[in-house]
Amino acid sequence: MDTPGGLFALEGSLYVPSEFTRGPWRADAQHGGPPAALLAHICQPEVDDDEFVAQFAVELIRPVPLTRLSFSVSRHEVSSRVARVNAELASKGEIVAQASALVLRKAELDPPDWVQPAKVAPTPPSVDARVEPPRWASGDLTTYHRNAVEHRFAEGTFREPGPAVDWIRLRLPVIEGEETAGLARIAAAADFGSGISAVYAARSSFGLINANLVMTLHRPLVGEWVSLDSTTHVGPQGTGVGVTELGDVEGSLGVATQTLLGFRTKR
Repeated sequence: MDTPGGLFALEGSLYVPSEFTRGPWRADAQHGGPPAALLAHICQPEVDDDEFVAQFAVELIRPVPLTRLSFSVSRHEVSSRVARVNAELASKGEIVAQASALVLRKAELDPPDWVQPAKVAPTPPSVDARVEPPRWASGDLTTYHRNAVEHRFAEGTFREPGPAVDWIRLRLPVIEGEETAGLARIAAAADFGSGISAVYAARSSFGLINANLVMTLHRPLVGEWVSLDSTTHVGPQGTGVGVTELGDVEGSLGVATQTLLGFRTKR
């Protein structure tokens, strides 16, 4: 069942996070998905109707707290057909996350000389595939990954390491009382890539957290569901990368990558 309210409420010039933004590891910090979606929402008004956000990059500078967030946004013209929109989120004057959107002017093109062979349009698995994510360190608290989104796995699982295909849908809007645009929906889902395709089992004393999220898109989202076909890779130096093919009910949307930092879990 969908949840009333939103991930954030706008009070004056500040965004107030709800408990549905909370991450699974710290009671006082957000999951990466909500601030990524909020930054996409902030950038969207700077994009004209005849333009398209071809790349959206989010840097999570430090844990984003469950406190009122101020923001800034600016647009810079790179050329007559290329612009960049930058946005920042701050808590008590300290920047906690920032984003950069690469905006391209749309153009009419002739049909390409090569077209990828047609595929049957994918669809989200039935409601029987809906899963309840692990609580991890969150206990009985309301969290983003469990309460604000719906997960339906086509392949893999939260509970076993390895690649996975997960269909994700927001259960509530990013901003209370406002329609959620496609870019924000993709950003809200894409941060799960390295989580659903973890390379360490839950019982392991090691894990990987993402320092950023970069989405490169070739078309807009259709509908509410975002599919993530994700694989995580880790190197011998203790860093890694999460690679995700993004899709919807009409097929591929683009790709997302996450730069990962290894850590030892507290047990």
